[in-house]
Amino acid sequence: MDIYYDVETKELLDLTRQDQQAALRALHLAVGVTWCECHKEQIFYRADSLGDALLAHERLIGFSIKPFDNAVVAHNYFAARAAMPIPENETRRAPPFVKREMTPAPETPEDFKRLLDGRSLDLQLDLETRLGYRLALNALAQGTLRRGKQGTPALAVIWYRLAAQLKQRYVYALREANDHEGADRAQELGAYYQKRLEQYCGTDTQLTRQIFEYGVKHRRVFFWDVEGERRSVKVDWR
Repeated sequence: MDIYYDVETKELLDLTRQDQQAALRALHLAVGVTWCECHKEQIFYRADSLGDALLAHERLIGFSIKPFDNAVVAHNYFAARAAMPIPENETRRAPPFVKREMTPAPETPEDFKRLLDGRSLDLQLDLETRLGYRLALNALAQGTLRRGKQGTPALAVIWYRLAAQLKQRYVYALREANDHEGADRAQELGAYYQKRLEQYCGTDTQLTRQIFEYGVKHRRVFFWDVEGERRSVKVDWR
């Protein structure tokens, strides 16, 4: 069974750092959205729950998931478990949607990432092998589906921070100051930005799924190149 997924982080990846693996390890999961036939869309805010959902499937399909998303999930998985450990009497119980016959999660982030990578079809890397250069998801979605992304990673970080600040800091401060109407408005605005973050991540998951399904059906996908021309590339996805 396949599962499509995408994650957004609380911080932007620092591309200026010499050690990019350390830069990846410094990122924290903001939200992850999956889609599969068995559960349709699911939204996750804990890396351990997301990781368990991924482990329940034979193949992960995404866009740039091997270098980025899988690393974020793997490095956050054990920290999330440590922050909220499973009760002692539940340590041997499989998560709700993890098949008991599946291999248990490895004991280190590096092993976990290798396991995720081994199950992954990364559309960006696959197309890079065919073309010799990397495509952006937006160029591929506009070329193949005639529609694009709903935001950027930078906007996702802003939406996350606004939602967190409004709901965690300002709602509390306003209530303490006896401004209950203002606190309610801050709560509503925080929920609005939270929803935008979820929708952006979910849209990227759906764009990836629809591009993959188009490629399976038509044996090719389309993209807009840097010169503004719509081009096609043959694929053998299945």
